[in-house]
Amino acid sequence: MAVLSAHSVLHRNAICLDVQRRWSRLFLTLVLGSGLLVGWVSTGRADTVDFDTQIRPLLSNHCFHCHGPDEATREAGLRLDTQEGGREDLGGYAAIVPGDVSASEAMERINSDDPDLVMPPPDAKRDLSADQKQLLADWVKQGANWSEHWAFEPVAAVKPPQVNSDWARHPIDQFIFKRMQQHGLQPNAEAEPAALIRRVTMDLTGLPPTPEQVKAFVANPSDEAYQQLVDRLLDSPSYGQRMAWDWLDAARYADTDGFQGDPTRTMWPWRDWLINALNDNQPFDQFTIEMLAGDLLPNATQEQILASGFNRNHMFNGEGGRIAEETRVENVFDRTETTSTVWLGLTMTCSRCHDHKYDPISQKEYYQLYDFFNHTSENGRSGRGKTAPVFNYLSAANRVQRDALQVQLNAVQAKLRQPLAALDQAQQVWATERRDQLGAKGKPIQLGPWWKLGTIPAEGKLAYDQDLGPEAWGRETRFDLESAIGKLKWSKQDKQQDGKVLELPATVGATYFYRTLTADEQTAVQLFFGSDDAIKVFFNGQQVLSNHASRAAAADQENVKLTIPKGESHLLIKIVNTGGIGGFFFRKGQESLLGLSGELVKVLSKDPGKRSAAEKLQLQDHYRQQHWDQWAALDKQREALQKQINQVNSQQVTVMVMDDLAEGKRRQTKILERGGYDKPTEVTVQSATPSFLPEMDLPDGAAASRLDLAKWLVRKDHPLTARVTVNRYWQTFFGKGIVASTEDFGSQGQRPTHPQLLDWLATEFMNSGWNVKQLHRHIVTSATYRQSAKVVAATQALDPQNTFYSRSPRYRWPSWMLRDQALAVSGLINADLGGPSVKSYQPQGIWAEATFGKIRYSPDSGDKLYRRSLYLFWRRIVGPTMFFDGPKRQTCEVKPTRTNTPLHALVTMNETTFVESARQMAQRVMQQHSEVETRLSYAFQLATSRAPSGEELQLLQRRIAAAEKQFNASPEDAVALLSVGASQRNEELDAAQHAAYTVVCLTLLNLDETLTRN
Repeated sequence: MAVLSAHSVLHRNAICLDVQRRWSRLFLTLVLGSGLLVGWVSTGRADTVDFDTQIRPLLSNHCFHCHGPDEATREAGLRLDTQEGGREDLGGYAAIVPGDVSASEAMERINSDDPDLVMPPPDAKRDLSADQKQLLADWVKQGANWSEHWAFEPVAAVKPPQVNSDWARHPIDQFIFKRMQQHGLQPNAEAEPAALIRRVTMDLTGLPPTPEQVKAFVANPSDEAYQQLVDRLLDSPSYGQRMAWDWLDAARYADTDGFQGDPTRTMWPWRDWLINALNDNQPFDQFTIEMLAGDLLPNATQEQILASGFNRNHMFNGEGGRIAEETRVENVFDRTETTSTVWLGLTMTCSRCHDHKYDPISQKEYYQLYDFFNHTSENGRSGRGKTAPVFNYLSAANRVQRDALQVQLNAVQAKLRQPLAALDQAQQVWATERRDQLGAKGKPIQLGPWWKLGTIPAEGKLAYDQDLGPEAWGRETRFDLESAIGKLKWSKQDKQQDGKVLELPATVGATYFYRTLTADEQTAVQLFFGSDDAIKVFFNGQQVLSNHASRAAAADQENVKLTIPKGESHLLIKIVNTGGIGGFFFRKGQESLLGLSGELVKVLSKDPGKRSAAEKLQLQDHYRQQHWDQWAALDKQREALQKQINQVNSQQVTVMVMDDLAEGKRRQTKILERGGYDKPTEVTVQSATPSFLPEMDLPDGAAASRLDLAKWLVRKDHPLTARVTVNRYWQTFFGKGIVASTEDFGSQGQRPTHPQLLDWLATEFMNSGWNVKQLHRHIVTSATYRQSAKVVAATQALDPQNTFYSRSPRYRWPSWMLRDQALAVSGLINADLGGPSVKSYQPQGIWAEATFGKIRYSPDSGDKLYRRSLYLFWRRIVGPTMFFDGPKRQTCEVKPTRTNTPLHALVTMNETTFVESARQMAQRVMQQHSEVETRLSYAFQLATSRAPSGEELQLLQRRIAAAEKQFNASPEDAVALLSVGASQRNEELDAAQHAAYTVVCLTLLNLDETLTRN
């Protein structure tokens, strides 16, 4: 910023130095050049200068940084994003005086010849042109009116303009044609039928039409036939798979956590939910509510809980040494900003640290929005791809299967439990007798104290294999606790607790443990052990367990069933540590008396009146098993059905979802200084929405929840959600949105090229019940969409960027769609709907290099190799290598990347899927046709959806002849080419000929017409 010299002070002695500095800062930023202003000048000045379209962009680009919404960095207290700030009395003068250019300090500064006063200063190299200065002067002269940013105004209920044109088929066309007329443009004719069916099929399903479908439409390209075609495509299961892709990018979906280690997660059931919701045409308002707060809906279904996984698709930093709270806060930031991008079309990231520089979003309001997402039970500690909160999801089909099995199981159990008077009376007599018998028996097994010897140093294997002394002693009539091994003696372990792992010293060798077991009657018992590392167990001198394991000690790693004779018995355990800290675990299971399990002994010992319902059933099962002849067959049925139910339940998938902490455990959200997780300020906030948007409808004193936020987003008076959504869908079909800055509807974003059309679409969308398929139908049945992509020189000169849609846009299909297209025309494609992610072909070493050799890629086999692209396994740190134009899925992205990188050709001409698809495509045409001409025509139609011209056919014939000659001369090259990929080839086909057709088919798959949306 310029600092005024002493000369400046003398020259402007009526203004204090502080005020001069204030205006220096203002106009340094005011006139740092404006592309939009230049654009206005180049098209001729309108009679009335419009603040929102001409002045606001200038101020936003070059003033708001220092004189905008951000109070913390606002210079000299001057604010220019509001009318009040620009007109404020600064002590007898103001920056802007409506209607009076000469009294406006701002105008005097920009017109000054004094190098110390002129704004911007000469060293900024941003001098205003005469036209730019005049624009500002005209605005001031006309009253210097301010207005709201267009996107924050309510959606207008507009009527389509009346146009005198037979071209317009739809209200969309009326808006488009009106703008064409204003710029001296005329629409293109409708695309050829073959091109149109190819375009709409690819746009709605992501797959090309079949030759049969093309032939039928070309034979009858009527409007009615086109409408039917669109309806068929909208009803296709492929529709949801195609439309899901953009949502996967927005949701930052991947199959791993990201960061170092990049552990695998299982979020694919959420992807399945997404596809199904799109195919089912779930209303967008309900779609929004379920994705943002499905877990909070009353009596939420499994699918609604699953839907909330949208905001758990983010990356998760579980690196060693990572502070858990830092990770948790970063995840909440991500949810806040993703929600803002997808539904509000606003960039909020900067408001983590300060008030927004350009839009009316304060830092406090950012954290109020953040608070909606700050109360999940996630604590920032990594769950290795299964970080809580999680949900064990079972598909609807599996739940139906399980429920049907459960009905059968209930019927069998009802038979097992049916009243049997005589048998039930006999059971009561038996239970009474057994209870009396148990009462007359002695006490349970008595466990003596633990004694310990060691550790006896010895190499691990030697310590395990050899008897170091106590094992021989254990075979004596009485165990000798007075004996010693060298200087080591037995020591009593009064504090050693059963049921807990006892840590042992890090000494390599053997440690022995001994205790007595005393029984009043012969008793069966199960003993449980754990060891670090190896273990041997001796009972009354006999070895009953051994395992030369290498492990950390844990509960119940081993168990043994023993019959304890009446009197005293001896138990000796040997633990061998082969390195590091050792360990030992022991617990006694339930005892068995009178041939009864420990659990039954416990139940029978109770007073009959105090037995629970479950315990009564336990006794009934035992007795009927012994005394009812029908029990065995029914019990076998029960076990079989239960096994089937368990098998179905085993298909549950752990999915990360949202939840909210209980009321008393909710976090307190504080503004974080510069977004630092460890720098909370004293300012506490609660959930709320930005004040410049409609206020939430909440009962007095009620706290707002995520569910309230989701419902607020889809209110009809919300100015952003419907606009942002229809704009993204327009982008789907035209390559760019009506607002080109799809991700930013704020002051720094671009204005809509057709604002009235945008509002008409938004209004129609909301009034239709948020019907997405109807919106798509509106767009693709319009004459605007159906135009030819042919470029006319005169039109190109008037509208080089096709801003006014006087032709259909032309751009390359995304890489994922090109892969699906290749698989489709080859006949290889696996069109199954849903399921886990799969691994197709990938160059060797990609994962290993990215993970320091810790993770290696193993492709799947069979049909999994040919699944549609949205099912490919996506490792967060290195995504599928053939998707050269896709996002990294590390943050939310809603704007596609267009590219003509050389990687494009490298992939489509060499990647295994494309070469194999060309090979199978060649096999397909050779098997279906016998003549060269018909084969080549059919191949051309598969790739481009049209018949080749005579010249094109001749060129292909020359190419096939040359290639066949080459492969006949080098048969090994033909075999090598036909060996690419895992699919089988027809060995009956001539190899040289097959290879030649493969080369031609690969060429066809790389034609500009095949790769490009025309």
